[in-house]
Amino acid sequence: MPADWHITGDGVVDHDPIYIENERLLIHSLKQQDLDSLRSMRSDRLVYRYEPVFLTERQGSPEEALETLRRMDLYVDRQYVLGVYEKTDPAVLTGLAELYDYKPSGKVISIGYRFRSEYWGRGIATSCVEALLEFIRNKTEVELVTAHVLPDNKASARCLLKNGFEYLLTKTEDWGFDSLYVADVYTLDC
Repeated sequence: MPADWHITGDGVVDHDPIYIENERLLIHSLKQQDLDSLRSMRSDRLVYRYEPVFLTERQGSPEEALETLRRMDLYVDRQYVLGVYEKTDPAVLTGLAELYDYKPSGKVISIGYRFRSEYWGRGIATSCVEALLEFIRNKTEVELVTAHVLPDNKASARCLLKNGFEYLLTKTEDWGFDSLYVADVYTLDC
């Protein structure tokens, strides 16, 4: 096992630890104690009305999804899903942050985020995007960050714009629904 790999207390090999912290949030690998919050989030239709159906946390049972999320590796899987926690209550999973479509050679990455509906309207998404961007700027060689948003998801678009993203274009994408969907693409140069 490489020197920078270690086994967590519950037996998961943690070989790509990402830990992000800002004044408000902690963003890090999911823990076994997040299962109930993940289960609650998965069952909330409001959370996923603007999200692709093929998201990792929606596949299999909640237990299987949690295990898959915990074993992700940004450099192997080209994606990494992290838990988002408020510092005021760091044991409670408020949502998920995602780094995906990572292309080290092209220096491009996409971000995504989703939160339990009871945490909406509190500025958590804005703070989360801010923290993800700080991590990307300081810990990677990424030069371009993208985010894809369904046009009806006005709150997510506002969040991206607050964090310096610019609208690039609208295009048709496969989000796993019965038909193709139109999505707005936002970009940010690092």
